[in-house]
Amino acid sequence: MQALRTQIASEPELIVMGWLTRNKIIFTFQSWMAGGLYELGGSVVDFTLDELDIALRVMGEYWHRGILKSGQDLIQREMLISLGWTVVDLWEENIRDPARLEQAMRLAILGQEVL
Repeated sequence: MQALRTQIASEPELIVMGWLTRNKIIFTFQSWMAGGLYELGGSVVDFTLDELDIALRVMGEYWHRGILKSGQDLIQREMLISLGWTVVDLWEENIRDPARLEQAMRLAILGQEVL
């Protein structure tokens, strides 16, 4: 199911949403997992590819850099993996660069990340 709550999507999320839509990939936008924002270790996953059991997390510089945030992201990653999801982090610098977007997204739908 596609949710088009674009009024709350960040610019990098809109880029990913556009790519998924253009490529006819079925996704859910902003899935709350394990209590979402209300539980320690819970997460709001930016995109889930439910048919593939892939969780895509859009990682922007502002929200996902630094020791504290890296620790929280790691806890959330481990929680998602324990629930059976393959977690793919899509970093903003790859999403915003049109030359790297295609590669990042092609890898993402295979459950792989740009190294």
